[in-house]
Amino acid sequence: MKIEATKEEFKSLLDLVYAGNVLINGMRSKEERIQVYSEVEQKIFAMAKDFELQSVIEYDEEFKEYMPTSDYEEEGVDEYIDAYDTQVFWEELVMRLARRDGLNYVGDVDPDMTKAQLKEMQMNLEEKYEEEIQEHGLARLKIVKLTEENA
Repeated sequence: MKIEATKEEFKSLLDLVYAGNVLINGMRSKEERIQVYSEVEQKIFAMAKDFELQSVIEYDEEFKEYMPTSDYEEEGVDEYIDAYDTQVFWEELVMRLARRDGLNYVGDVDPDMTKAQLKEMQMNLEEKYEEEIQEHGLARLKIVKLTEENA
């Protein structure tokens, strides 16, 4: 593989490759990883020395692979990943709570509700949950043990 780039452009490519592989393989065990992405990441990481970026990527003899250095991980790309994870967490939480509550309402109160009405209800619930979370975070979210009365 041959890549023509400035040092800064190649550093940006490293960031993208690293973040992409974290997204695709970060939650998988070594046996479950999608190898083609790990292999491409290793090829790109191996080229770091050609762009004088040894302070960013180094070869680890113990693991027999190229890895980001601790300096690299502290540079900021992990901040982008963390910000993404945080945003996805809140969006998913709001969406899933609204969906749960909307479906519970349909099951408990109005089984004849149309899909359009359910969608509108969910959007209103999402707005309600977004406001709650913006104002109070998780402080007022509680696990409630279901009984026959509130099931």
